[in-house]
Amino acid sequence: MLARKTLGSAIVCSVLALSAAPAAASGFSAFDSGVKAMGFSGAFTAQADDPTAVFYNLGGLALSEQGKLTGGSSGVYLNESQFRGTSPGIARGTGAEQEPSLSPQAHAYAVKAFGQSKKLKWGTGIYTPYAFETEWADPESFSGRLITTDAQLQTYDVTTSLAYPITKNFGFGAGVTYRSSTFDMGHRIDAFNPNDFENEDIGSFAVETDSSDGIGWSAGILNRIGGFSWGLSYRSAIEIDYTGSGKLTQILTGDDQFDALNALSYPYDKELAMTTTISFPDTATLGIAFATESFLIEADAVQTGWSRFEGLAVTFPANPTFSQDLQGAYEDAMSYRLGIQLGLAKGMKLRFGYALEESPQPDESVAPLFPDAERSIFSLGFGRDWLDIGFQLVSPSDRTTLTNADTFNGTYSGNTYILGISATKK
Repeated sequence: MLARKTLGSAIVCSVLALSAAPAAASGFSAFDSGVKAMGFSGAFTAQADDPTAVFYNLGGLALSEQGKLTGGSSGVYLNESQFRGTSPGIARGTGAEQEPSLSPQAHAYAVKAFGQSKKLKWGTGIYTPYAFETEWADPESFSGRLITTDAQLQTYDVTTSLAYPITKNFGFGAGVTYRSSTFDMGHRIDAFNPNDFENEDIGSFAVETDSSDGIGWSAGILNRIGGFSWGLSYRSAIEIDYTGSGKLTQILTGDDQFDALNALSYPYDKELAMTTTISFPDTATLGIAFATESFLIEADAVQTGWSRFEGLAVTFPANPTFSQDLQGAYEDAMSYRLGIQLGLAKGMKLRFGYALEESPQPDESVAPLFPDAERSIFSLGFGRDWLDIGFQLVSPSDRTTLTNADTFNGTYSGNTYILGISATKK
């Protein structure tokens, strides 16, 4: 028993030390914020029976029996992303790949019961709900380099909540969420060289925002009736205004006269003030589940209010020529999740899941900053009383656009492989 607890504590401590930006699920939602739910492809709203209920359904927090601590990490360990350019536009006849990434993302949740009856529950969670990372290989030859060469969005949520069982089978919970976020990106700029009558790259632009924040809320209900349960969860929209700076570094062309002229004409090596805004969506999830001692099945439907996201524009108030519209507006999207659990000997559990996620990006909004597509998620999970392990294959459909606003048209394809592990301590 002591060895098991020691190992569990070691896993919790080690995963909390990991932090990097993951590849995203549909839209730029991050992958599952709980490893147990990961095995069900996120179909967990009608279960919510571990501390990750702080994220998945606060109604489940109300029905928890005792205080617990869960820590874990789930992250991309292989990312395959390719692009093949087509006509019309600047990318025709070209190809590109994203750099492979290894990006674990930590999460932690704690639950504690209060009062003489221990009915009132306090819960808190730290997790990443939205994130993406793109980095195109060989940026000097990438046909979309004037739009973006790399980009990264990172968010961290801290949710604090209270939950109470209205009856022994019906729980309600609500919480407040503080979100901290940063956004970085880079691209090239070019200029016409009158000496050789060609456009040439003359600068590399790096944009970094300060850590910015916003406040939201969440609520949930969960009702268990024998082996049947249903749950409803809602997380509000959050809007964040970012401030930061961009720095332009000169790229020498080898033409001394042209390079000298550019050095006088552009604000190289200066911090240029910038602003941007991201409207993160709200989500509403309905889940139903049926369970016996050795079998469980759950189905969830999720609506994400991506229409709140009206695009991503980087603005330089004092240098408007460097301002960019990086991403077009999104549309509301649905996702559908199905999870199954089989009970094995000695308390072990095997989980399977499938999810279909619609893309919120219309064709004109598909861009190299963050290309998205409808995708299938295939999941496999293993659980024991204190340990959960999950694996996911994220397989997007090939996405072809012929109407990109920057005339960067072509087909995006690739798969992502995600692995997660977490430990729970009573």
